[in-house]
Amino acid sequence: MSQLLSPLPAFESYLIQEEGLSAATARQYRLDCWKLAAWFGQERPALEHWPQVTARDLRAYMGHHKPAPARARRLVSAWKKLWGYLGHVEGLAMQPGPTELKSPKLPTRLPQALTPTEVSRLLTATREQPNEDKGFRDWAVLAFLYGTACRVSEALGLTFENIQYDSDKLPVSVRIVGKGDKERLVYLSSTAQRALHGWLKVRRTQGHATSAYVFSHLTGQNAGEPFPVRTVEAAMHRAGVRAGLPRAKCTPHKLRHAHATALMDAGRRIEEVQEVLGHASIATTRIYAQVNRSRLAATAASLPDVL
Repeated sequence: MSQLLSPLPAFESYLIQEEGLSAATARQYRLDCWKLAAWFGQERPALEHWPQVTARDLRAYMGHHKPAPARARRLVSAWKKLWGYLGHVEGLAMQPGPTELKSPKLPTRLPQALTPTEVSRLLTATREQPNEDKGFRDWAVLAFLYGTACRVSEALGLTFENIQYDSDKLPVSVRIVGKGDKERLVYLSSTAQRALHGWLKVRRTQGHATSAYVFSHLTGQNAGEPFPVRTVEAAMHRAGVRAGLPRAKCTPHKLRHAHATALMDAGRRIEEVQEVLGHASIATTRIYAQVNRSRLAATAASLPDVL
């Protein structure tokens, strides 16, 4: 198994540096391949080198673990990346392997979006906690997420140099680095502007002077380092409990859904929403056009009655 594991560290670096994947995605792909190698070591000890692995071996792994459709799709994606790396970079003569596997179709589910009223309750509950400083910190991050529709990793990676100001020194837009290291310009809504402006005043007076990160720890041994994703997730969960919201809606990504749904409800064109969210394909954005049932009912009612 050790020979199967040996190329995986370099594979992870390749995904980040040459494929442009995020560090988190590259790490997960490496872990997926590590688990595959570990299973081969136990169940297929004769497989000592990756060029020996066939699609039949990969199907055996799938059959043993029975991953859910979303998990199965990611496994196939990770294996295809590994096969490409081993073949084109390491120069190994690989079997077709994962290219012979079909990625299962995922069921289409409408996102569970928070309504504007629920977002308001959530942000109010975020501020109303015994530790006022912590409450303001949590409020600023969550309000910024809702006001920009940024992914939590995008917001936490925001640096001072990527903020643009107007003549009154108020932030008006931010340059976000999204998936695949792609940049997009996000204009700030009034909610995002208020949240960022308020946090910047605290950040500049109390934060680490040399840190480039906007949403970073102000004090302690982690001063200047960006907040971990789990800190934001925990903050939203706590606020959601206090606000009496369903647990399924209390994740940072639901604020992104809420932003997109609110834009569609306001009558914005789907192309505009796609640009705001940074979706590469408009098909990904189109799901939000299905969320507002009242608009769909109004559309149906607008057809002239010919009977």
